[in-house]
Amino acid sequence: MKTETVEIKAEKICKFENFNSWVNHASSWIGVYNKLHDTIICIDKNGNSCHIGKQFMFARDNDLFPVTAYRLIKNTEI
Repeated sequence: MKTETVEIKAEKICKFENFNSWVNHASSWIGVYNKLHDTIICIDKNGNSCHIGKQFMFARDNDLFPVTAYRLIKNTEI
């Protein structure tokens, strides 16, 4: 699989310093965004995406925190 590094425009929402921070705060910090209109991505310290619990557990087990959450900016917002 060939990977590329891309540059995107996004609004930083929060940073989960560790797994427990994600467990305790994810729903209140990022759960308030509209799932129909906003695209939220979480990126670990190596630049990889975390989307589901299994990936956050992988980040925990492989020292990939902090994980930062972003809201992607649409072209109609600029």
